[in-house]
Amino acid sequence: MREIKNVSLRLSSEEYSAFDRICKVRGYSKTGKIREWIRSMIKEELPRVVASEAEWLKIEAGIREVERGEFVTFEQLKNRVRAEIMGDHKNRKNSQPKHRTP
Repeated sequence: MREIKNVSLRLSSEEYSAFDRICKVRGYSKTGKIREWIRSMIKEELPRVVASEAEWLKIEAGIREVERGEFVTFEQLKNRVRAEIMGDHKNRKNSQPKHRTP
């Protein structure tokens, strides 16, 4: 069985009312009509949405880096960013204020 994903959509009141009215008058299911539009867009657009040769080379180089273990985990990245932010805060404490109140 295929996995099902959900999509959430926000419309203005005017857009929703117009879409709802059209669907009621024409006898369309709102979900069905949105699904139909998405499938149509996929058929038209997907063939044109491909990675360029340069992008594929970068992707393949990245895969090789990961295979060699040349990566950081998300936790390591968060720790590095946190350390940099904290370092900036420490440096600010020792600097003179830019705006002095009289």
